[in-house]
Amino acid sequence: MPRLFSSQRLTAVIAATLATGAVAIVPASAETRIETVLGTVTKSDPIRTSYIRKTPSDEKVCETQEVPVYGQASAGSNNNNSDLGAMIIGGVIGSAIGNKTSDQDGAGAAGAVVGALLGREHAKKKNQQGGQQIVGYRQQEVCNIRKVMIEETIEEVTGYRTRIEVDNRIITVETQNPLAVNERVEISRKTTYTLR
Repeated sequence: MPRLFSSQRLTAVIAATLATGAVAIVPASAETRIETVLGTVTKSDPIRTSYIRKTPSDEKVCETQEVPVYGQASAGSNNNNSDLGAMIIGGVIGSAIGNKTSDQDGAGAAGAVVGALLGREHAKKKNQQGGQQIVGYRQQEVCNIRKVMIEETIEEVTGYRTRIEVDNRIITVETQNPLAVNERVEISRKTTYTLR
């Protein structure tokens, strides 16, 4: 019998503990009221955001360069200075070759005569063929196209920071559109009442 009494007492203690815990878990009730009040706009400032936009573009770059001017040499023109110069150079070369290749007297003179004749023939052929020669230089503007990146700083208005006087206090809210100073606006006010 004492055992049974002890078991009943333990059951009563557990039931009391659970009942107390259940009371502690239940939250205290609260009341929330939502009201519409009127406020007056005192200031509305834009909120700005900036970023750098890069755009590819073609750019024309020009510079002044020296460009050769070509002239046409006339075929068959009798240029005595050209012939004489070629004969002198041919004679000197022929004399040197004649002296080196032969130990006989007069080999250098014979080489000079042969070299002069060959030089004159070479000059004649060149004059008969004609051709283009550079006769001078002139300055010319040369332009090229290159790719460049143009950077622009873009500034955008993303909203407005508006100050409103309501209930003798100044509050700040963000709006999408600007509001005029002294404009009357409706504001939702949410008040929650709870026990401490």
